[in-house]
Amino acid sequence: MSAAEDEEGSSHTSNGLQLENTYKKCRPLVEKIMEGNIDEAHRVWIRSTDKATTTPVRGTVEGAIPGWLEGSLYRDGPGVINIGDTWYHHIFDGMAVLHKFSIKDGEATYMSRILDSDSYKKNSSANRIVVDEFGTRSYPDPCKTILQKFMSRFNPPKLDEMTDNCAVNVCFFGDELFAMTETNHIRRVDASDLKIIGEKTNLSEYVAVNMATAHPHVDPDGTVYNMGNSFTGRKGPTYNIIKFPPKKTMPDGSTSTSFDQATVEASIPCQWKLRPSYYHSFSLTDDYFILVEQPMGVSVTKLLTNHYRGKAFMKAMDWIPNETTKFRVVRRSDGSVFKTVYHAKAFFTFHTINAYEEAGHLVVDTCCFDDAAVVNQVWLENIVNPTQAFNKALQSVPRRFVLPLDVKQAPVDKNLVTLSDTECTANKLKDGSIYCEPEDLSSCHMEMPRINYRLNGKKYRYFYGIVSAWGLNCGSLCKVDTETKETQLWHGPGFQVSEPIFVERPGATEEDDGVVLASLINEKEEKEVRLVVLDAKTFQQLALVIFKTHGIVTKEFHGLFARSCDQVHRY
Repeated sequence: MSAAEDEEGSSHTSNGLQLENTYKKCRPLVEKIMEGNIDEAHRVWIRSTDKATTTPVRGTVEGAIPGWLEGSLYRDGPGVINIGDTWYHHIFDGMAVLHKFSIKDGEATYMSRILDSDSYKKNSSANRIVVDEFGTRSYPDPCKTILQKFMSRFNPPKLDEMTDNCAVNVCFFGDELFAMTETNHIRRVDASDLKIIGEKTNLSEYVAVNMATAHPHVDPDGTVYNMGNSFTGRKGPTYNIIKFPPKKTMPDGSTSTSFDQATVEASIPCQWKLRPSYYHSFSLTDDYFILVEQPMGVSVTKLLTNHYRGKAFMKAMDWIPNETTKFRVVRRSDGSVFKTVYHAKAFFTFHTINAYEEAGHLVVDTCCFDDAAVVNQVWLENIVNPTQAFNKALQSVPRRFVLPLDVKQAPVDKNLVTLSDTECTANKLKDGSIYCEPEDLSSCHMEMPRINYRLNGKKYRYFYGIVSAWGLNCGSLCKVDTETKETQLWHGPGFQVSEPIFVERPGATEEDDGVVLASLINEKEEKEVRLVVLDAKTFQQLALVIFKTHGIVTKEFHGLFARSCDQVHRY
């Protein structure tokens, strides 16, 4: 196997579906794939990139792309799912593949590249998976003796040696584009050709975090905020809010990067000291940070014992019974953590939608699962044979919670929500905590929510997402009106849609004046990808761009649109 490039693109070769050569722990998965009973929608999720399209290809446009739309849509996801005769087992684990759609003068091009991370290079060199990922442990060298294999597991885990396979999202720090995952490593890539630039950036060298989310927030001035766990503090595990100011030039002419200036704005103590909560994103408003601390914990004890037993990181995650989900509120002005306990019936969330302040309340919108079964269901073995339990676990509902802020003198057992346009309630209990009941924002099961990011942290009306018909069969996009609860749908029969990205029209005065962009994966044709452009107001199709690619096109998770004329690239 080689990560070398040829004239057509970055190639990845593997043993493919050869059961006799497949590593024994991977054979059940390969057997299911070879049986061929996978529906076309879910087969998309087990594709593996063989050759990236590093030379941009021009698409065929049906309809008309608005003339004002100019810039690049960047997407990121796990696109290489087998190395040699070893396979990844979890949907989060495949090696990262970056995608770029460039739009100008009513035309568009597409390119992609396998992220040439240290993890990918090590795996490629060994021709097997040798770097641990979220749900997949590395495979021992087949040439080692049983004793050598045992001893290789006996070294203690090191937090600074976590994977740099940045397969979740991308973010601009100033004019520099970085690929991100949920470890302490991020990778800078060239925004023009998606090639790696320099060595990986270890956030732990700049600020006190051992892990960080792949869903930062970007303020209008370019300041980036993120949140990460610190496991090694004197006060026990904390959730740390990190601030990365824009790059600046110092009086002596030197440059101080965003990372050089990084600071911890606030530290939120974990309520479960040996099981810090897992979180994938967080919210902010003009005055507050909000973390959803959910009872899906990462057991520190299991993390250590599982390392020696050869089990993956996610095997240390478990649902904490008889607990509620809490909203941890932090004041941005001084980093102080609210003493008031806001909680609700236990739920699990990956993605927040938005949050804002209104008349003494915090309004928090997020996509809610009943529990964390989704994490333990999206194994590739389940994706190739989705069951009713698999489908139920993947059903996420967009919900609103309202947190009244001034509750010190509030009476017990009385709804403290005074907003007139919500059915949410918040009652003060005898112990002084505030118990919140939500309202559903849509009757659809949807995920991957996005908004007009100009209204991030502010009162807003619309958000966009993907709707699943069954399991990971996501062939529809949606627009939700949070005021009327109306949901508009756009269907792409025979295609799997990506997270929708809203792009505002220059000079717009209305929230939904712009377009929604989404990539479409052809369920039948592996070497084709499409880009749909929807009118965000009417949710009708304006244009469809069809690209013929050099190799197999794979699914992605998240991304952003960067205008050519913008100094700050936000989400």
